[in-house]
Amino acid sequence: MAISDNILNINKKSYENSPLFLGEKPGLFDTINKPHPELYRIYKDMKLRDWDENEHSFASCNTDFKTSPKSVYDMMIRTLAWQWEADTVAARSVIPIMAPFVTDTQLWCAFVQITASELVHSATYSEIVRGSFDNPDEVLQEILSIKASFKRLENVATIFEKAYVTSHKYALGEVGPTQETYNDIFMMMCALLVLERIQFMASFAITFAICDTGVFAPIGVNVQKICQDELDIHVRFDKYVIRAMMETQQGKTAFQQLKPQIQQLIDSVTEHEISWTMNDLFSEGRELIGVEANDVCDWVKICSKDVYDVFGLTSPFAIPTKHNLSYLKRWIDMGASQASPQEQRNSAYLLGGFVDDLGDEVIDF
Repeated sequence: MAISDNILNINKKSYENSPLFLGEKPGLFDTINKPHPELYRIYKDMKLRDWDENEHSFASCNTDFKTSPKSVYDMMIRTLAWQWEADTVAARSVIPIMAPFVTDTQLWCAFVQITASELVHSATYSEIVRGSFDNPDEVLQEILSIKASFKRLENVATIFEKAYVTSHKYALGEVGPTQETYNDIFMMMCALLVLERIQFMASFAITFAICDTGVFAPIGVNVQKICQDELDIHVRFDKYVIRAMMETQQGKTAFQQLKPQIQQLIDSVTEHEISWTMNDLFSEGRELIGVEANDVCDWVKICSKDVYDVFGLTSPFAIPTKHNLSYLKRWIDMGASQASPQEQRNSAYLLGGFVDDLGDEVIDF
């Protein structure tokens, strides 16, 4: 019985310059030819950053949640809810959607490693809830009840769903490598960039503002790692893939056909993030010492401008030249704070690390 091309394409010809998407079905796993060496560097960089969701105990956060003012409690729950939900979508959706389309080894390596990173991010938020509350199941249900979080996901999720349907039709041979198929891939990458460069960054600003006051330290160091993964690796990957696509004829055509949709996507997501900040996060009397809602909105606009610039699009928002969230420097740049491991649990990537959870138990060797 012959091996199906879906499993291994033994007749593949285009090893030297395989397209990122919609080329010949993949043959041998090829590290000899690297038409996109930057993607392989991204894959290797992500491997070096591998870490574990259980490197820190969240026991101290149990007390912090019990003793924090209601405003701080609500804001932390709301940001954790969003980040947990969004990372769950990234961890579970990207590979199943993109797998049938990918025809370049380096791209596949990067997608798989970044998905592994998203799994750690999702597990981290789950472990935060498990370790921070007496009854984590109740908090899980509380998080699922925060409808504003799901509302923030709608724009991106709609694009993911369209690509999901096309992906499975493509895998079954119901649609071909047409421009329409390529357009769905292009929009999927745009939505991924918007999610990671705009929406995650807005939430991180609140998490870090709370942790910067000295509470929720274990949450802070874990979310700091997540932020670094997203900004230094995931966003870098998204931008590279989009720019590489735009150098192909199909990519140029996709951009011209989709430009209004891309503009609308970035506009809408930015508006939703501003609305969430003003009308949900800082509503009902909630406040955060040292942070104003307008300052967070300025940060959202600055983040969104980076996405507009990738596509050469003009932002309809008045973009501030700077933001007033000075504490972000200490959290987004992990090298900015050099506390010794004795002073606080180090947030640097721990390679091959372990957690001592034996208590008084003695192991007899």
